[in-house]
Amino acid sequence: MHRTNTRTNTAQGASANPGPDSETLGAPAKTVSQAWAAFIHDTHFRTLPEPVVAQAKSRLLDALATAIAARDLPVPGVARRYAQANRGPASVIGHDDRLPPMDAAFVNATLVNGCTHDDFLAKSHPGAVAIPAALALGEAHDGSGAALLAAIVLGYDIVARAYLGAPGMLPAFRATGVAGAIGAAAAAGKMLALNPPQLVSALGCAAMFASGFGEGFRSGTMDVKLNVGWAARTGVSAAELAAAGATASPRAFEGESGYFRAFGRSAEYAAQATRDLGKRFLIEDVVYKERPVCIFVQTPVHLALELKARHGLDPARIERVAIRAPLPTLTNPGYKNVAPYRSPLQARISVRFTVAAALLGRPVGEYAYYENIADAEVLALSDRIDLLEPAADQGGRVDLEVVCANVSYAISGLEMDSLTPTPEKIVAKFRRLAAHLPAGRAEEILHMVLALEDVPHIGALTALLRSD
Repeated sequence: MHRTNTRTNTAQGASANPGPDSETLGAPAKTVSQAWAAFIHDTHFRTLPEPVVAQAKSRLLDALATAIAARDLPVPGVARRYAQANRGPASVIGHDDRLPPMDAAFVNATLVNGCTHDDFLAKSHPGAVAIPAALALGEAHDGSGAALLAAIVLGYDIVARAYLGAPGMLPAFRATGVAGAIGAAAAAGKMLALNPPQLVSALGCAAMFASGFGEGFRSGTMDVKLNVGWAARTGVSAAELAAAGATASPRAFEGESGYFRAFGRSAEYAAQATRDLGKRFLIEDVVYKERPVCIFVQTPVHLALELKARHGLDPARIERVAIRAPLPTLTNPGYKNVAPYRSPLQARISVRFTVAAALLGRPVGEYAYYENIADAEVLALSDRIDLLEPAADQGGRVDLEVVCANVSYAISGLEMDSLTPTPEKIVAKFRRLAAHLPAGRAEEILHMVLALEDVPHIGALTALLRSD
């Protein structure tokens, strides 16, 4: 049995710790957006616990690594062509483009998410939306490294809370496009130093503009990747609109015609959106991706590799494979994709393709491998993989059974349990993905991020990230 731990990860599910302090007796209760706005406005770098600051640096380093690796991919290329006629002060990672903040956030978000290698929290990819939004506005408005770190922490927190208040959005909607837009607005609003009423409007506008669903994971098309970029762009646009005087309903989330009912089909979880607000930071619950595949196939691939190494399985003698996963994983768009695969994205999302590739010893940690969507041995083995309905006691457990040479081998593990980021893991991942940069550039970026609170101008970092 694969060893697992039992730590509670509130932002990965739909539960949270006890609620915030009560309002002053007789004072009207804050709405969700008002509570978030006060939290965003009143939280500053100097008030953040050191472990939270360290996690923000880790998340930034991880996002930059995945963006650097995605420099020449097709989706970011489309995003750049879309925005190429616009000019502004914000940089594009890996290129010499200078764009308006909302366009830079759009392109950089497609870069961070481009390799399917970015982090995960509360059913969303927060680094791909919050970090590009904060980075673009921070550069445009000459923000500091400390301010950027605070905005990242707040962006992650609100991405998670925007999902926790409306968990019913899945599977009809895509959390990164929906909740991600709200978190991007939070990060953007912090970088613009918006006041609480402006933040209420920024968050409300982002809720109005939020969008996204997952059919593109089944078809392997670009729309789901572009949706991540659009969520970051939405967050920047919403914050800039609020700064320009736009207003939004203070009940944009819990109102009768608000976000929770529109996306989550109910407002019954509204209290989860503010519970424990400011008492703990949800960025501490984030998981990272070791391999450039869907977050929901990371654990089955990890278990397959461990089982193969433990027992020396001969792939040629594997007769069948059975995988049992939690229902939200089994029903996640693209998880059950089967051949023929029309694009690498379809294969990277498919548990059958990725587990078969892992058992056959293919380089599943290399992004370029997934161009081999017609790998005959992988396709043959994937046809022998059965996806079973969850057991009554499934919980968050993933079970993998391999029958090889008439012998059954089984392994189980808690979903995403192997994906807790450590400084060592993230630095190693960054160095691996940024190894192609000009001599010394990767180490310069690394050292600057690790001491970012001492950097007075974010432009010093973005200068290292450009190609010029």
